[in-house]
Amino acid sequence: MKVRKLIFPQQMEIINHQPLILAAGFFDGLHLGHQNVIGTAIRLARIKGLPAGVLTFDRHPSVVFGPQKGANYQYLSAPKRKLELFRNLGVDIVYIAQFDREFSQLTPPEFVDKFLMSLHLDTLVAGFDWTFGPKDLATMKQLKILAANRFDIVEIPKLQLAGEKISSTNVKKYLAQHQIFQANLFLGYNYQNSGPVVHGRAIGRTLGFPTANVAVAADQLLPALGVYVTRILVDDCWYPAMTQIGRNLTFNQGQNPVTVEANILNFQQDIYGQNVRLEWLQYLRGEIAFANKQQLIAQLQQDQLATRKYFEKK
Repeated sequence: MKVRKLIFPQQMEIINHQPLILAAGFFDGLHLGHQNVIGTAIRLARIKGLPAGVLTFDRHPSVVFGPQKGANYQYLSAPKRKLELFRNLGVDIVYIAQFDREFSQLTPPEFVDKFLMSLHLDTLVAGFDWTFGPKDLATMKQLKILAANRFDIVEIPKLQLAGEKISSTNVKKYLAQHQIFQANLFLGYNYQNSGPVVHGRAIGRTLGFPTANVAVAADQLLPALGVYVTRILVDDCWYPAMTQIGRNLTFNQGQNPVTVEANILNFQQDIYGQNVRLEWLQYLRGEIAFANKQQLIAQLQQDQLATRKYFEKK
């Protein structure tokens, strides 16, 4: 899979000499709805014998000019993870457009004439609610008018489960509500976070439950605080684990920063400095401020038992 970064207007000469089937969208999380859009583009590309491409953007628009301007927007899929998901689907080429103020100020006709036309499109595939500028002007209906007699448009209808729209917003909602099963159902895969293992306070080790402290980047969305059944990927091998996202309320009255600590079952390796990946499988409980260490240890034993039972059933 090829990856090409685009900066408007510097790099907008004719890029492709061969026509292209392009799926367009931000695709945060690459949930089932996104997969339907991209899968449609890939199937059409295979039928026509053309490359299947994806157009996405290097940051969420709200980071540039929305209410979260200058803040850390939290993504369901960091850039590296998003590219991995594209590759797994069978995409041939990914265009990552730099979303800056100049790019955001393109009018809908300019976006088509000066940007999309440079990609030598045969067909553009996008979801029914995809917009490419002001939401009341840059609609799929308008795109069909602007693209007339130049390239085809395939509009993918809304995808729902149990009467609810599959969307990045709803996946985030479920993660914030500890509803891991529902979030994973909408994604079509188990939600993941990644980061390096760093030194912590070694509290878990003193309790008999050593943990790998995973430094998840601030722009990666974590599930809500609590204890979860997880898997952790270390050196290309998955291990069962129970993982807490929290502030260690039993110590220092919750004044600690939020940490991600994975107790890996039947694991003795030293993995400090290694990049690992956590896969969230099931919510166990919220974070509790225990009166003493003995109460905490007793609860951790129950958590570990529940985690083992989860994997025994699989």
